[in-house]
Amino acid sequence: MTMGINENPSLLAALLAKESRQPAGSNAVAQPDGLFADKLATVLAGDGQGALSEQAKAQSLAEVLHLRMLRTTLNLGGDATADAAMSSPFSRQSPTIQALVQAYAANSPETTGQPVQPVEAPAPGQELPELPSIPPSSSAATTKGSQWLDPIIAKASRRYGVDVGLIKAVIKAESNFNPNAVSHAGARGLMQLMPGTARSLGVNDSFDPEQNVMGGTKFLRDLLDRYNGDVDSALAAYNWGPGNVDKRPDRMPAETRSYLARVKQLYASYVA
Repeated sequence: MTMGINENPSLLAALLAKESRQPAGSNAVAQPDGLFADKLATVLAGDGQGALSEQAKAQSLAEVLHLRMLRTTLNLGGDATADAAMSSPFSRQSPTIQALVQAYAANSPETTGQPVQPVEAPAPGQELPELPSIPPSSSAATTKGSQWLDPIIAKASRRYGVDVGLIKAVIKAESNFNPNAVSHAGARGLMQLMPGTARSLGVNDSFDPEQNVMGGTKFLRDLLDRYNGDVDSALAAYNWGPGNVDKRPDRMPAETRSYLARVKQLYASYVA
């Protein structure tokens, strides 16, 4: 059990008496605060032994040192009013007590750290500041797609008769499983639906994963039917537009050719 110094002043008095009986250099090396002990002995010796009993001195000393340590703690915590609030009680102490406090202060280390700035609470009725939104990382989106999106892909596959691997390959190539993806052309969501295409498919919110996947799979099913099950033509139309594939099939741009190669490679890896 820890006992405070002011809870047993007689113990401090006995220690002070022992300190005064020991030779001056006997504990200078062993005690790191010997300088303070010397100043304490000098002050007590010079104030007159008859003025206060040893126990009364110890009681007063314990109380003042307790206040002094409290003030040091408040200063370390950044309380700027600590000195002003505690200067009055110290000024009313006897010269002996004030000298003891000065001796304690002389041996206290200087505070070099910056005071801690308190966080101000918002005033009543004041709105809290908004936290910045954190966009989903690609790794998080991929994990989310592989674990959470699979049931939606399976549902779309059953409804529209499109292979799960093909749906997943298109999503991976289009958005990397990011439901909030937006292209420079304005395509949105997991399967990158253009606003007009989304409306024609009955998709009200392209950023809703289930609506987007269901609408995108329906579009892919329509394209497969349009080109008699030809996956290459359906994928080219998904990327380039069915009108372009119908009018200029021999002028397919390099971007669409790269898209075809990537989706087919992903498709093969998902069905393997």
